[in-house]
Amino acid sequence: MTSLLPKLAFATTGLALGMALAQPAPLKAAVVNYTFDILIDAGPLQPNTYTGTFAYNTTTFDLTDFSFLFQGTQYDENDDSGATVFIDNGVFLGLEYAIDTQPAFTFVPGFDDVSQAFFTYDLVPGTSQGGSGSLTFTRVVNPKTSAVPGPLPLLGAAICFGYSRRLKRRITGSMLTRTPDSDPN
Repeated sequence: MTSLLPKLAFATTGLALGMALAQPAPLKAAVVNYTFDILIDAGPLQPNTYTGTFAYNTTTFDLTDFSFLFQGTQYDENDDSGATVFIDNGVFLGLEYAIDTQPAFTFVPGFDDVSQAFFTYDLVPGTSQGGSGSLTFTRVVNPKTSAVPGPLPLLGAAICFGYSRRLKRRITGSMLTRTPDSDPN
C-alpha cells in the first residue's frame, strides 16, 4: 500500500501543474463596432455624404455607442433610447435609429439584406424638404477590446493544490502511525 501513495501524490502534483499551465482561449467582450457612410441621392441635400460610427451589445442588440453629425448637430446613443440593430439568423441587416425633432431623420434596416438599408430625412416637416440616401455599413475588425481571462486555470490549480496537501497529510499520518512493533505479519 505504501508504494501506491507516492505514485498517487506524484500524479496529483502533475495534474495540478498541468491545469495551472493550461490556458483556455480568453473570453471577448460582447461589443461589435461599425462605421457607416450615407450618400444622399434624393432631396435638397443631394449629393452630400455623411459618416458615423456605432457599437452594439451582441446579447441585447442595444446600442452602446453612436456618433453622427447631421446638419450641424451631433447625435449619440442617448438621443434615441429605442435604437437597436437588426440581426436575422446571424446576418446583420442594419440599424434602426430615429430622431423626430427638426431636422428629422431615420436609419431604416434592410428587410432581407443589409444592402436594402437606407436613410431618410425631413429638414422641415410638412414641406418638400425631405429626401433619402443609401447606407453602407463597415464592421470594424480590430476594435479596442480587452481580453477577459477565464477562471479555469487558477481555480483548477487551487483545487489540485488543496487536494495534494490533504493527500500529503494522509500519507504522513499513515507513516507516523506505523511502527516496526505493529507489523501484522
